[in-house]
Amino acid sequence: MFKNNIKLLILVIAIFFSGCGYKEAIHQTRDVAYLKFEKGTFKDYAITVNDKYTFKLDSCVRDPEAKEVMECHDSNNVYEVTSGSVKISVVDNKGNLIMDKTVYIGSTNTVVMELP
Repeated sequence: MFKNNIKLLILVIAIFFSGCGYKEAIHQTRDVAYLKFEKGTFKDYAITVNDKYTFKLDSCVRDPEAKEVMECHDSNNVYEVTSGSVKISVVDNKGNLIMDKTVYIGSTNTVVMELP
């Protein structure tokens, strides 16, 4: 009787574990990408993303201790956009179109745009 109960228990446990399927899924909570702008001049730029959102990049300032080195306050800023195809337009402070580009940015990736 005791051996039959052990066999039955082992059979029930085997059926239980064989009936359970193993599922694995990746859940991504936010689908975002990042833009970073590097510039080497003292101009102000207006950035337009996907013809909807516009923001300004302030001009760089000269470091008073070093003649050639300049400090850009926006050089460490990263701007969040939706991932996928992103249209970026850059206009300087005089209204001249500097860049009009469409790039694909994967989720959680950062694209660095070098401005003149």
